[in-house]
Amino acid sequence: MEAAARRRHPGAAGGPGAQPGASFLQARYIPFFLILFMYFSSCFTPTKAESSMPGAALLLVVPSGLYYWYLVTEGQIFILFIFTSFAMLALVLHQKRKRLFLDSNGLFLFYSFALTLLLVALWVAWLWNDPVLRKKYPGVIYVPEPWAFYTLHVSSQH
Repeated sequence: MEAAARRRHPGAAGGPGAQPGASFLQARYIPFFLILFMYFSSCFTPTKAESSMPGAALLLVVPSGLYYWYLVTEGQIFILFIFTSFAMLALVLHQKRKRLFLDSNGLFLFYSFALTLLLVALWVAWLWNDPVLRKKYPGVIYVPEPWAFYTLHVSSQH
């Protein structure tokens, strides 16, 4: 009984430090993603020559993608993230028809989101058959939290 209580996330529903519901947590991030999308919508240029990213910026895509991966998985905001990603892709395709191209800032954000989507897909595929996490995160959209994985598999080995 005590071991099961230790494995549970401290803020899990029904626990002593119970957090607000998932819908409230997702709503908390709506302004963040809205501002990101508004910023992204201003990152277009009419010349293809300005649509490149410096090499140093490419190195920063990895930590940015990891940050967004952690935000999406730990914050359980995958739906909001995927809608924002699709909106960004639709905007890129729409602006391409107008012969507008992403500038370096837009490319950075777009590549960061693409990397995040890849990391989330790999994370879900890796933990797809974990029976305990599948029970903890039921439903069609299965994105386990890193903290739940850590408390279940890593901290229990020590």
